[in-house]
Amino acid sequence: MDLVLPDGRVLGWAEYGDPAGPPVVFLHGTPGSRLSRPDDTALAGFRLITVDRPGYGRSTPARRPTLLGVADDVGTLMRSLEIERFGVIGFSGGAPYAVACGARFPHRLTGVVAAGFTGPDRELRTLRGRERLQAWALRSVPGLGRRYVTRAAAWYAEDPLKQHRQLLAAGRDAWMRPHEESYREGASQGAAGLVGDWLATDIHPWGFGLRGVPCRVLVWAGRHDPGRAVPDAPLIAARMPDATIRIGEDAAHTPSPAHWQAMLTWVTGG
Repeated sequence: MDLVLPDGRVLGWAEYGDPAGPPVVFLHGTPGSRLSRPDDTALAGFRLITVDRPGYGRSTPARRPTLLGVADDVGTLMRSLEIERFGVIGFSGGAPYAVACGARFPHRLTGVVAAGFTGPDRELRTLRGRERLQAWALRSVPGLGRRYVTRAAAWYAEDPLKQHRQLLAAGRDAWMRPHEESYREGASQGAAGLVGDWLATDIHPWGFGLRGVPCRVLVWAGRHDPGRAVPDAPLIAARMPDATIRIGEDAAHTPSPAHWQAMLTWVTGG
């Protein structure tokens, strides 16, 4: 389904689960599309609404991608559906956007779940040495960040399943599923969505701080996540007014259906 936004852009979205259940917006990982969602067995009793972020699937690319811009799109979609109160879950690259919703309209949210959430480095100062110098250059030199991420994202337009196929073959993420249709749909406009994600999360300022997210937030991480989700979780939670940490002991980066169901229950106030 499509929604025409006030500025003329199109927002692609979809709906799953129980239409009569409590509503939850799900923000997919990087890359992905509105077809990305938790296992259907976890959705019983919940109304799940998914969106294509700008440049993915059916959504028009944004001229200047930002976290708060996507939050505004989510807010507009939910108003169009006449849903005033709802939860938001963001997974992996979608987690910063979920947190941005918590900063933009906390009064409308029953809760936010940030699953597999890493960063932000601007606040946590987790990058060191060459990585910190590179991040500074990409953010400071005009145009350099966009040129860099555009080159780095080119693989997604050429072979949308490349990265996911490699991760599946490695076999280190027990709950990861193929979701081939979602990745292909996400690349229907080439690498525009992936470029936009990297610009919004890594290059452009977020426009808010973690202390500016007053609603209840659950920070979820899988114990065996190979990235920084586990060590970053307490650093993130310490900066938020009302944050809880939950570690999935039997998971790596991807939550199990049971973890998803627990998150959906938590974010809707259950």
